Amino acid sequence: MHKKAQSISINTIIIAAIGLAVLIVLFVVFTGRFGKFGEGVKESSLTCDKGCRAVGYTQGYSRRGTCGSGETSIPGRFEDFKEGETTCCCS
Repeated sequence: MHKKAQSISINTIIIAAIGLAVLIVLFVVFTGRFGKFGEGVKESSLTCDKGCRAVGYTQGYSRRGTCGSGETSIPGRFEDFKEGETTCCCS
C-alpha cells in the first residue's frame, strides 16, 4: 500500500513570496508611508562629527586638504561634506 503525498512545489512558494513582497511595496507606496521611511533614512545618515564621536573623539569637522596638528583624519564619505571637502578631521 503506497500513498503518494501531495506537496506544494518550491516554485509555488517562491512565486507566492515574491507576490507578497510586491503587495507590501505597493501598500507602502500608496498609503504614503514611504515618505516617513525616507525621513528615517535621512536621520540615520553619517556625518563627520558622528563618525568621530563613534570612534572616541570629542568632535569632528569636514575640510579641504589635510588635518591640522593634533587632529586625526578618518576615512569615508560623510553626509555633511560640502563642495570640495574631502577630509574628516577629529580632535
